[in-house]
Amino acid sequence: MVANGGLDGRVRHRTLPAELGSTRAARETVRVACRDWRVDDHTCDDALLVATELVANAVDHAQTPCVLILSRDHDGLRITVRDFAPRQLPELQPVDVTAARGRGLQVVAAVSRDWGVTTVDGEKSVWAVLQEEGTEA
Repeated sequence: MVANGGLDGRVRHRTLPAELGSTRAARETVRVACRDWRVDDHTCDDALLVATELVANAVDHAQTPCVLILSRDHDGLRITVRDFAPRQLPELQPVDVTAARGRGLQVVAAVSRDWGVTTVDGEKSVWAVLQEEGTEA
């Protein structure tokens, strides 16, 4: 379910189960928000990639349901994935080109203006901010 909020409808939330299909649902939510908010194609592509990686990490590592939160304001497009395993903190690891997996946060860091992790009351939020084309940092 997608809920709109904020003063101008520029916030979306979607609760996702801890299952592989959640990445597809996350991409669908991002695609619709980008279309509705008229986000440029390059930023939308990056947002799809970031949302996929963050939701996949929540499914793989936290193994709890998660909440995808999208918001857009003067700072850019923010993608947040909140899960309920605050002790499973993501860490940016050095790139291992021989590894079959483990580059998700490297990708998030590469395409995002900023990213981070926040923990509060048994929940963890991993977020990334994307700079939209034509806007200043």
